[in-house]
Amino acid sequence: MKVVNVRINGMENPVGFDFETVCVSWKVRETSARRQQNVKIEIALTEDFSELLWTKEGKNLNSAAEKLEFEQSAYTRYYVRVTVTSDEGETAVSKPAYFETGKMDDPWMGKWITTKKEDTFHPLFIKNFEVKKKPASARLYICGLGLFEAKLNGKKIGEEVLTPYYSNYHDEEQYLTFDVMENIKNIDNHTEMQETAENQLAVSLGNGWYKGKFGLNSQSNNFGDTFKLIAELRLIYEDGEIQVIGTDETWNYIGSDVEDDGIYDGEIINHLLWEEKENPAKQAVLTEAEGKLVSRYSLPVMEMEDMPVKEVIHTPAGETVLDFGQNFAGYVTFWNHLPKGSKLIFDHGEILQDGNFYNENYRAAKSQFVYVSDGREERIRPSFTYFGFRYVRVTGWPGEVNAEDFTGKAVYSKMDRTGYMETGHKGVNRLFLNALWGQKSNFVDFPTDCPQRDERLGWTGDAQVFAGTASFNMDTTAFYQKFIHDLRNEQVKYKIRRDPSRCDPGT
Repeated sequence: MKVVNVRINGMENPVGFDFETVCVSWKVRETSARRQQNVKIEIALTEDFSELLWTKEGKNLNSAAEKLEFEQSAYTRYYVRVTVTSDEGETAVSKPAYFETGKMDDPWMGKWITTKKEDTFHPLFIKNFEVKKKPASARLYICGLGLFEAKLNGKKIGEEVLTPYYSNYHDEEQYLTFDVMENIKNIDNHTEMQETAENQLAVSLGNGWYKGKFGLNSQSNNFGDTFKLIAELRLIYEDGEIQVIGTDETWNYIGSDVEDDGIYDGEIINHLLWEEKENPAKQAVLTEAEGKLVSRYSLPVMEMEDMPVKEVIHTPAGETVLDFGQNFAGYVTFWNHLPKGSKLIFDHGEILQDGNFYNENYRAAKSQFVYVSDGREERIRPSFTYFGFRYVRVTGWPGEVNAEDFTGKAVYSKMDRTGYMETGHKGVNRLFLNALWGQKSNFVDFPTDCPQRDERLGWTGDAQVFAGTASFNMDTTAFYQKFIHDLRNEQVKYKIRRDPSRCDPGT
C-alpha cells in the first residue's frame, strides 16, 4: 500500500500562495483494501519531522480535502505527512510534502516604482547589489504590472510565464514568491580574496491584461496606463542576519528590447531598437497601485508540452507555413543564429483556406510575433503574449525552413491529468482528445471561450457547462478556486452575495 499525490489546496508543494484556508488531500494506491481505518496528518517545521507542530488523527478524515487548522507564520515552510491504516491492517506513510507561506501581513519594505511620464517605452528595471556572506535562504517576492519577467544574474527566475496573471487590478494584485538560492552569487566563508559578490536583479515589464488591449471592444488601459513594479529580495544568512533588497528610488531603468506586446496582437522583440538612440539608465520614480497586494492564488502557467512541427508546407501563394498537426495555445521557440538585421515574422492561424495561410477569423487580433536579430545567439520566444494556433506562417527566414529548427510550446495552467480514455474507434479517440486540447488551450490562468481571436474571456456559462468534463480530465481544484475567487470579487462589487467558503471540494 502507498500513500501518494499529497496535495495542498490541490497543488504540489505550493510556495507563497494564499493559505487563509489550508486543505490537504491524498490518494491510496497498490492495495486491495476498501476503506481507511485510521488517518494521521502531521505538520512539522523540518523535513524529518523532528519539530512537530500539529497533528490530526481519525477514521473519517476526508482524503479529498481535509482542513488543517493551525496558526501560520510568514516566510515559513511547513512539511506535511499523511499516514493511512487500511481495514486490512496495512499502514503506509507518504513522502513529505510542503507548503511555504509568503509575506502574509508583514509590511512591504519594497515600494511601487515606475518610469518618468515621458518614458512610455517598455522598461527594464535594474538593481545591482552585493552579497557579503553565504545565504541559507533567498526568496523573491514580486509583482509587475501588467506582466513581468525577472532575471537574477542573467538567468530567468522560475519557469512560469505570463506572471502575475489576471486579476481585477482595481481591487488587488497578486505577488509571486520564488526561491532564488540557485541564482545568487555569494562569498564562500573560506574565500579571502574577495569581500563581496556582485549581483544584478533585472525585471522587464509588458502590457498584458492590465494595460494592453483586452475585451470585446479591444480597449487599452482597462486597469491602468503605466508600468509598475514592486519587489523584495529577502536573504537570510546562515548566522541569522536578514538582508532585504526592495524596490525604491535607488533602482534604475532603461528601455528594453520589447518594442510592443499585447495579449491579442502578439509581441515585437527588436534588438536593434536602441541602436541609434540614446538609452541611458534613469532613476526609478515612486508611485502607487490602486489595488491591494495579496498572496498569489493563480496556478503556475508554464510551458507544459513540446509540440514538434509535423510538416513544412509551401502554399500555392508562395508562403512557408509550419503545421504542428494540432491546435494549441502557446508559442513557437527557435534558436537564433541569424545575422544582424534579420527580421522574422510569425503569423498564427488555425486553418488553411484553399491551401493557403488564413487567420481572418481572428478578427482584430494581429496574432503576430516579430523578432529582429542583432546577431546574438539565443533561444527565442515571446515573453508577454501567447497564441492559439495550429499553423504558423514564417516570413524572413533565410534559406530553407526545416521542421527541426522550431518547437511549439503548449502553455496552460499546471494541473495533474486525471482522465484517460481510449477506445477501438479512432474517431471517438480523436473526439476525446479534441475536448482535452480545448481544455488545455482555454485554461491559461482562467477558463476562456477561445485562445486565439480578440476575445479570450471567462464567460460564466461556458465555464459552467464544461466544468464537469474539465474536472474529470484534470485536477481543476485550484484552477476553479481561482476562477471563483475572481467571480466572487466581481459579484461582491455589484452587491451580489455568495457563500465565502473556499475549502469544500464541492464549492
